[in-house]
Amino acid sequence: MSETTLIKSGATEDTVVLVGNPNVGKSVLFKNLTSRYVTVSNYPGTTVEIVRAGASFNGRRLQVIDTPGLNDLSPTSDDACATRDLLDEHQGCTVVQVADAKNLRRALLLTMQLAEMGCPLVLVLNMLDELDERGGRIDTEALSEILGVPVVSTVATRDYGTADLITALEKASPPRLATRPAADTDDAYERSRARLDQVNEIVAKTYSISQPTSASLRTRLGFWAMHPVKGLGVFALILLGIFWFVGLFGAGTLVDVLEVRAFEQRVTPAAIQVADAILPFPHVHEIAAVPHSIDLPTSPFHEVTISSGTHQTIQPTYSLSPEASLSWLQSVLRFFHDLLIGEYGTITMALSYAIAIVLPIVTTFFLVFSVLEDSGYFPRMAIMVNRAFRIMGLNGKAVLPMILGLGCDTMATMTTRILDTRRERVITTLLLALAVPCSAQLGVLLAMMSVLSPVGAVLWVGLIVGVILLVGWLSSRLFKSDTSDFILEIPPLRRPQLSNVLVKTYSRLNWYLREVIPLFVIGTAILFLLDKLQLLRVITRIGEPLVTGWLGLPSPMTNAFLLGFLRRDFGAVYILDAATAPDPLLTPLQIFVSMVTITLFVPCIANVLMIANEHGSKVALRMAAFIFPFAFLVGGTVNQVGKWLLAT
Repeated sequence: MSETTLIKSGATEDTVVLVGNPNVGKSVLFKNLTSRYVTVSNYPGTTVEIVRAGASFNGRRLQVIDTPGLNDLSPTSDDACATRDLLDEHQGCTVVQVADAKNLRRALLLTMQLAEMGCPLVLVLNMLDELDERGGRIDTEALSEILGVPVVSTVATRDYGTADLITALEKASPPRLATRPAADTDDAYERSRARLDQVNEIVAKTYSISQPTSASLRTRLGFWAMHPVKGLGVFALILLGIFWFVGLFGAGTLVDVLEVRAFEQRVTPAAIQVADAILPFPHVHEIAAVPHSIDLPTSPFHEVTISSGTHQTIQPTYSLSPEASLSWLQSVLRFFHDLLIGEYGTITMALSYAIAIVLPIVTTFFLVFSVLEDSGYFPRMAIMVNRAFRIMGLNGKAVLPMILGLGCDTMATMTTRILDTRRERVITTLLLALAVPCSAQLGVLLAMMSVLSPVGAVLWVGLIVGVILLVGWLSSRLFKSDTSDFILEIPPLRRPQLSNVLVKTYSRLNWYLREVIPLFVIGTAILFLLDKLQLLRVITRIGEPLVTGWLGLPSPMTNAFLLGFLRRDFGAVYILDAATAPDPLLTPLQIFVSMVTITLFVPCIANVLMIANEHGSKVALRMAAFIFPFAFLVGGTVNQVGKWLLAT
């Protein structure tokens, strides 16, 4: 039906611009028209940039443009200004206004403004299925006659009505609404009143509703999720589900399959044999019996074993042949051999960490995150936390970037633009950089939680939440201004669409494979070079007083924080490996201290650059300068308190 070749130029009549309120399904419709995926979410602020793609319908080539969601075309926000500038640039383009069929009045207020601009228009009434569930009906023929434009009903998540929209594009025309005298005045209030009066008349003629006799289970669940008491129960059940699926199944069963069955028993031995063949020097690798099992967890302490066994496997560790004297060529070959499969090898460490340990964890997390996102639960969470966020001088809307931060702090920093004041944007950005772990890091932390007792996991969550509240409260004291009003649309609780969940998960995994794995390889290469140059020992000795003394951790953990400078999740994986190895390096207290410190550690380089882009380089440097010592201050304090409690 379409092709995604970008059209860089062409006549304005070959341009279609999607315009609409936030959370009406514009991005899904854009995907249906162009086969190009854009992040689709049930909360405002996701689409913050204009996205373009080419499409071809019945031999006619079009440029389709997706604009940010907006409630008003008045130039009072960056999104509205960008959309107005785009419409001015493409004079005569076809505007497809995407509307939530359940909120016809709000949609028609935007239609009034588009009519004043005189653009050819097609009105799309999306989410028709949700309108039907509520007993609502819209007379589309009457509405089309009143507006003078084609009106199309769609259910974008099911690709229903897309063909009708394509047909309607040929019939797009400027609305022929009668303009009231007040709408021609310069008084914004009078203009808005005139539009609202006209919209109310149209709604009265075209919209009707027959209330259902009883609320559906989905509707009741939606209200329970916002209830002061029941909402906490719903939230607790969701956390338990995430912990089992990500922390136990993903970080346990799937990691064991990939790390042991795939890498230790197959990939690594094959890589060793290939490396030994093409990079020969006199050495002998160790052979060890590697046990393996596939277990299905039923709780943090119980699991059902599906299969188990032991396999003799060649190990990366080796010893030089007795009395071997390596020539300069053999020394060079040994260097590249170790770079590939040594202690800090690209295959044995970087790819093993990134693919065998982190990939199954982030995959399960992305899946559950996409399900919650597609269901409409996150705005309800914003309602639940609004009162707590007021302590920090924020409102519940700030939880939306923080939730996005559980996917990627860098992208979440960009979406702080949805907050109304600079004060709120800076505070939220600081909290994101300080204490909101990204998906890869959170998955690893959930895996470490499964090693701790339930009490330890609860203490970690409580401590991080306490840090967020404390730092947020102190920051709000530095910025003396009022908190903006909390106005947020709550979408209905929806059954997640499998196709949406899979596409979102695939898109995020694609980002992980392209952006994160190269950094894992770079980080491992840095460790390798530091080790070969004998600098790793020097850095370890320098960091030992802080790591072994103040934090109470083994000296090898210095490497974890060294890696954390590149990416926090890479450092977290190093800690996880030390905590879950056959001979663990860390005690439960040390695991807890490590989790706290790496959670509060400096953000990744990409996040620092995004902070600088959004708020300036001075703000980014000040945040980094605060976060680094603060992480060690909190981690060391936890260690000292923990040792005191254990001694008493």
